[in-house]
Amino acid sequence: MKKLSAFIKEAGAASRLTDKYILAMLLIYPLFVGFWGYTRLTVSKSVFFAVLTLLWLMLTVAASVKSRDAATSRAGNAPLRLILAYFALCCASALFSPYGASVLLGEGRFDGLLSLLLCAAVLFGTARFAEPKCAYLAASAASGVICCLIGIAQLFGFNPFDLFPSDYNFYDAGSRFSAIFIGTIGNADLFSAYLCLLLPISAAYYILAVKRPVWLLPVIAIFGFSLVECKVSAGLLAVCCTALIAPPLLITNGGRLCRALECFAVLCFAFCLASGFQGGRESGVIRVDFAPSVISAALLILAISSAIASLLLKKSDFPPKKLQVFFASLSCVIVLASLAAVYYIPPESGTLYELSQVLHGNFDDSFGSSRLLIWRETLALFSDRPLLGSGPGTLPLRVDIEFSRYVEETGQTLRSYVDNAHNEYLGILINTGLLSLLCHLAAQAASVILAAKHGGTAAKCLICGLVCYWIQAFFGLGLIIVSPFMWLCWGLLISALNNNEART
Repeated sequence: MKKLSAFIKEAGAASRLTDKYILAMLLIYPLFVGFWGYTRLTVSKSVFFAVLTLLWLMLTVAASVKSRDAATSRAGNAPLRLILAYFALCCASALFSPYGASVLLGEGRFDGLLSLLLCAAVLFGTARFAEPKCAYLAASAASGVICCLIGIAQLFGFNPFDLFPSDYNFYDAGSRFSAIFIGTIGNADLFSAYLCLLLPISAAYYILAVKRPVWLLPVIAIFGFSLVECKVSAGLLAVCCTALIAPPLLITNGGRLCRALECFAVLCFAFCLASGFQGGRESGVIRVDFAPSVISAALLILAISSAIASLLLKKSDFPPKKLQVFFASLSCVIVLASLAAVYYIPPESGTLYELSQVLHGNFDDSFGSSRLLIWRETLALFSDRPLLGSGPGTLPLRVDIEFSRYVEETGQTLRSYVDNAHNEYLGILINTGLLSLLCHLAAQAASVILAAKHGGTAAKCLICGLVCYWIQAFFGLGLIIVSPFMWLCWGLLISALNNNEART
């Protein structure tokens, strides 16, 4: 106790405590699965997050008071004020909620006020006492790769750490249970959201780093392969959109262009392997095979072409303005051409078919894994309490949607109940109201603008990950298993922006 007391009184103790907390969150939290595997994964991770964060908060507050620890970054910029307003409105929503104590933990999956306050502490504490560093990238890459390798082992029929109960495995999804579970994150939608943060940050750092971090290429490949195997269209859409948005921000010279092409080649090769990967169960035996298709062949050609282009352009250089105009124009052409192709040459099924139907004005409640039905039913609640909502985590008390499907293979009827808007922004709108949503969106916009105008390497890497996460959030769950990573990255972004301003 004396050593701890002496440590707390030392100058800079709060910053060192925050540094250890961030490393624990990035390295340990993603891999922590508790003692019951997937059956109680949300409870296990929520308790771990709460205990770790409260311990860090108590020690950091004590260190700040006793040592008068100076902040490493100023906490007064526009995004931080807007985020503060967002959390204040969440508290007001809880205070005026008709659902009483239900707002504290939430009636869904630990998405109530207490979780929001812990996330607020993560953001403000990180913004005040931390600065981005390479160790954080290494920690997140290490834990992310381990998580992905566990997921890949599950694709081959293994059950590491007995995450699936008894004789269940990955290929029982859809027949013995409803959702897809993979890796140490669990739900495939959440795993996809997790990768939407890690993959763009890793790729952006590979492009921008002073010394070429070759070790990131296999990391990016593993992340890309796992993202496809999640089979979550929102994650792939978010990564593709980020790949179109980021180049004008990141690629400002010939060296960065070559690195971007290398990164793109590795990612295309990973997507090629994932698109051809075929796993399943026949007569109780799990079989894994690689079946090339037109898509995998096209991706392989793209990978080889990008690798060759990076070699040919190695000694070339280009004016930054011309590169920015070129990539901005290319992104617009790709978006328009893609939409035109989907509109005029629609596939027969799948996500692109649904997009084609929407572009033609045909909406069906089953589109987006029935998200259109969930959104319509959820949005109908808005008029009841428009400004402050019904309180954090109270959506399950107001919506009554059940899905059921009979499985001939097992003779069972699978049932699932909606306790989430399946759209983070719609969830904010209904739970904590229009005012909080406007503050949240304004904080996002302010962060993007500041990172683009004034951000250094760290800020640009972080904003790429955050933008990718925010895009997938339009279809995402936003649960406590992954959302703390977003708030932590947002806090590091604000710290990077403030410290960059302080130096200039």
